[in-house]
Amino acid sequence: MAKKSKKIRSAGKYGPRYGRKIRKLAADIEDKMRVRYKCSHCGHYAVKRVGTAIWKCSKCGYTFSGGAYVPKTPVYLSLENKSK
Repeated sequence: MAKKSKKIRSAGKYGPRYGRKIRKLAADIEDKMRVRYKCSHCGHYAVKRVGTAIWKCSKCGYTFSGGAYVPKTPVYLSLENKSK
């Protein structure tokens, strides 16, 4: 019986290159990047990445700049929490 292969997510495109740890980190970043985020303008989970650090809500059309891989960077979130 054949052995079942591991699920390697989006890092499978790299094959055996670059090492296990780097492929895992790349897959984690790509997973975070492809999630739909909550729009700060209308509140729907419809924000998708258009380009590097450009995010757009498909529901209301609101376009804004944020982090390269997530709309709100950890630094922004910490500053937002301190201001409350």
